[in-house]
Amino acid sequence: MSFEMNFILAKTKVSRLMALGALSVVLAACNTATNNQAEDTLGISDQQDVAEEQVNDQSNNLRAFCPRAIIRGGTETHRTFVGNVKQDDPGALNSLKFQSTITEVARECNYSPNNLNMRIGIKGRVINGPTGHTGTVNVPVRVAVANTANEVLYSILHQVPVTIPEGGSNALFSYVDSGINIPPPENSNLIVYVGFDEGPPS
Repeated sequence: MSFEMNFILAKTKVSRLMALGALSVVLAACNTATNNQAEDTLGISDQQDVAEEQVNDQSNNLRAFCPRAIIRGGTETHRTFVGNVKQDDPGALNSLKFQSTITEVARECNYSPNNLNMRIGIKGRVINGPTGHTGTVNVPVRVAVANTANEVLYSILHQVPVTIPEGGSNALFSYVDSGINIPPPENSNLIVYVGFDEGPPS
């Protein structure tokens, strides 16, 4: 079952957040908004103004919210085999061409009046298997944004080319998805999932 279908049909049990490191694509930390501490200038007897200030504080706090990005458990590794060999086939490891691993993710948030734009940085590594293959392999990386009700707001599958040079045994890769553009969240119930996904069944 694909990353996207499994994510929609079953409630996801979130894996432990992997450590975020410096990406070669250098992403800044998510934007923050400074709360307007105007209570000191308000008349305490003016209850209406106090209530409006509290609402403004909540809005500012929400605009400081940047959904965390995690590597979805069970999708951090992807294997490519020779021919039509499948991972569960007997002796499959002897036919392993490439093994890809996502090691780090990071995110950056920018708010506009009507949208939340996110950039998701992904870093990983590809090694060759017993077959000793080199060359270019496309690694299928899915980025999805969902809320705690398992409603998917954004989901796209990227094919990221990675090249192991002739005579080499591994290669690093990095990729940035800058296409996330969703309505501003009404509460802090969003999360970004990253993982390998071969796509829907044929």
